[in-house]
Amino acid sequence: MQISKVSRLWRVTSVVLFGLGIAGCSSAPKTTATGDRLTGEASSAERAADIKEFSARSAAPRVQTVVQADEIVIKGVKLEHTNFDFPITVNSAVEKWIDYFTGKGRKHFVKYLERSEYFIPYIRPLLRQYDLPEDLVYLAMIESGFNNHARSFAKAVGPWQFVSATGKRYGLSVNWWVDERRDTRKSTLSAAQYLKDLYGMFHSWELAAASYNAGEAKLARAVRRYGTADFWALTRHRFLRPETRDYVPKIIAAALIAKNRTQFGFPASRLNPGKGEAIAPDGEVVKLESDSTQSNTAAQKEALESVLKGEFYENASSEEIGQEETDGELMPASVESQPDPKADKDSYALAKPVATPHVNKKGEIMGEELLDFEVQSPADLLKISRAAGLSYHTVKSLNPELLRWCTPANVGTYRIKLPASSKDRFLTNYNDPKFSKRVEFLAYKVRRGQSLRSIAANFGIKVDPLADLNGISAKASLPRGALIRLPMPADGGRSLSSLEVRDPPERRRHRRRVRRSTASVRKKREVSRVSMRERMKNRRKASY
Repeated sequence: MQISKVSRLWRVTSVVLFGLGIAGCSSAPKTTATGDRLTGEASSAERAADIKEFSARSAAPRVQTVVQADEIVIKGVKLEHTNFDFPITVNSAVEKWIDYFTGKGRKHFVKYLERSEYFIPYIRPLLRQYDLPEDLVYLAMIESGFNNHARSFAKAVGPWQFVSATGKRYGLSVNWWVDERRDTRKSTLSAAQYLKDLYGMFHSWELAAASYNAGEAKLARAVRRYGTADFWALTRHRFLRPETRDYVPKIIAAALIAKNRTQFGFPASRLNPGKGEAIAPDGEVVKLESDSTQSNTAAQKEALESVLKGEFYENASSEEIGQEETDGELMPASVESQPDPKADKDSYALAKPVATPHVNKKGEIMGEELLDFEVQSPADLLKISRAAGLSYHTVKSLNPELLRWCTPANVGTYRIKLPASSKDRFLTNYNDPKFSKRVEFLAYKVRRGQSLRSIAANFGIKVDPLADLNGISAKASLPRGALIRLPMPADGGRSLSSLEVRDPPERRRHRRRVRRSTASVRKKREVSRVSMRERMKNRRKASY
């Protein structure tokens, strides 16, 4: 009897211990051979902790110019221009991308260099005002190829490739009406602030650039996991994606080629004049000759005076130039010449305004001096283009952030960008009392049982712009027969096309459907019929 009691007690104890073992296994996280969780991505709490850990460091000091070596030699060739304010490391990873940009990817890089003639002089002063390395401009080249309409598979948009959440976090408006990620100036200012914050977290421009691509939390986990803040040491591990491991080498390769174009077989740039050369105010590169040899030409003298006064094109931006003030009259449309408050921190001697860069839907680069005209919003872009003597597509190209046929309806006024050459014509025509500026929207008569949300769904638009346009709540009940304004022009020819926002043709991707044999389709349908019959039989049996 005593033995049976002992055996019974042993069985009970075994069951209890087995249950505790199962409970312990279920609460413990699954681990790999290295002890990392199998969840794939860290939780939001962990990401916040990683960011907080790096943000708790001391504030980043004022950015200093990185001192470079006296010479940079790539494959036995000594480069002429070796002045960089971004850390330059030449290794096999950088040389791989130099070979790609000068070889297989040459046709794309030529296009990037053509656009850089407009984008680099415009972006550099904005980076300088945030005390950032000006060579970070090549980060935008790698991100988008200097294209306002660039859109990635991750839905990053614009020259700096902001995703919607990050763009909104740094003050960019992203909604149904506008997408300021496409605006060169606004997106550059936001990117500058973002990069400054990243440098404050990592105190390394290589890590700041890599975190711009992968995210600050991902880089923080990598630094903590491997115990190093050296980007090149982190690339020896697979924790970072190949895209991130190649990101900094791409930037360095692009900077080396862009500043030494002729040595890599590309056309010369007017942004980097050679020794004894200068840029004349008309954009021509001229030779500078000393007074002891022979007299200078008028263009050479003008260029020399510009150099002595510090008047370089890369120091100019159209917003920093004191534009001609309009009269004190209150006009429906006026020139807005007040620059961004941040852009007023430093003043630079300017030879002439730098053209504002913009890329049209075909990928063609254009640049001209633009002015901001403040108009009552909403304003029809077609009428604005007629008043300025421009085509509708030109106005859309000059304002890539505008997604629709009119300016936003949820703001009182809007600053529209137009060429400075059309200033007088636009102000005269648009402010003429006989010129109709009225915006006519398409009206819709509400049927029984319809709501604002159902009407928006019928026309394939979001409910928020519909509510903003009509000044009502998205949840408001609509009486039968009420007229609702739709964000579509009353002109029937433009009504449907006004709702469509398409990416450039080169960015569209068409997925091919996998063709299946008819036999497999018939077999699948037959199986579904049989399973349906079985389910119906079981349902009948259960109901009896």
